[in-house]
Amino acid sequence: MRPSRSTTAQHASVVLAVALIGLVAYLLLANLRGQLGQVAVLVAVWTVAITGLNMVQGLAGYPSLAQASFYGAGAYVSTILLHRGVPMVLAGIVAVLVAAVAGLLVGLIFSRTRGQYFAIGTLFFAAVVTLVLNNEIRLTGGPNGLPVDLGFSPVVSLQLLAASMSVGFAIFYFLRRSRLGLRLLSIREDEDLAAHLGVPTARTKLIALTLSAIFGAWAGVLFAQYNGVISPPQFTYGQGFLMFVAIGIGGYGRLLSPLVGSLIVLGVPQLLNLGPGVSQIVVGVIFVVVMLLVPVGIIGALDTGLHRLLARRRTAAEGEQA
Repeated sequence: MRPSRSTTAQHASVVLAVALIGLVAYLLLANLRGQLGQVAVLVAVWTVAITGLNMVQGLAGYPSLAQASFYGAGAYVSTILLHRGVPMVLAGIVAVLVAAVAGLLVGLIFSRTRGQYFAIGTLFFAAVVTLVLNNEIRLTGGPNGLPVDLGFSPVVSLQLLAASMSVGFAIFYFLRRSRLGLRLLSIREDEDLAAHLGVPTARTKLIALTLSAIFGAWAGVLFAQYNGVISPPQFTYGQGFLMFVAIGIGGYGRLLSPLVGSLIVLGVPQLLNLGPGVSQIVVGVIFVVVMLLVPVGIIGALDTGLHRLLARRRTAAEGEQA
């Protein structure tokens, strides 16, 4: 069945919008300096990584705490391969594939679990990765981390980062409307009913977690290339929890939630110069307030408000015509 003209126009407008977001992001990344520039890069990197998490947590409603581990896998594997003389493009591809395999294994083990058991399982995986990064000194450099051989120039890294934001948003948009996306949404609403209706719930969650790992790893590759040095504290399960919080603040399953959530979780503490402990408290308070006042998240609240406003205008217009 062919899509209608209105549907095609909607798809085209969304693609254009996310392309403009990428263009604006690149202009900001290329021109901001100092602390603002660092915050902009981190927000962009996290936006790419959390777009993957939005597939598992946002669409399926499954709380994955492993995203920072996939993120770290992309950074470390690509860096280690570069140190061994592997070309940058190949190093990036292998890093993403390694993370995808890790996501597949985690999914095979935990995709049949639910709720807090799934969260605990992914948290366990993240804790193991953190231990490996800290203790395998010969391979990972241990707590001191590793310097990164630059395979991309800083300009190319920023271009790829901005383009990855747009491409990630576009992939998520079309995925949400695909059969896989509808299956994930059915799992979020009622997994037992979805399984009863024939949805292969375990396999669907497995695919979503693997896709999530791919996004996280690619974000890690770009982060390592731009930052020039990587270390375990950048990829702990604590960072994975903050990614989890960012999705909740933005709104589960919403297209721009990763961007809005990253801006708040990373931007607010950095711009206010809050210390590590204070920043976590502030982010926690913001998360609690958002969940109490607008459980659908900031994007969800804006979307609901816009629909109500349009409905009121439509009603008023019909009243005037009558």
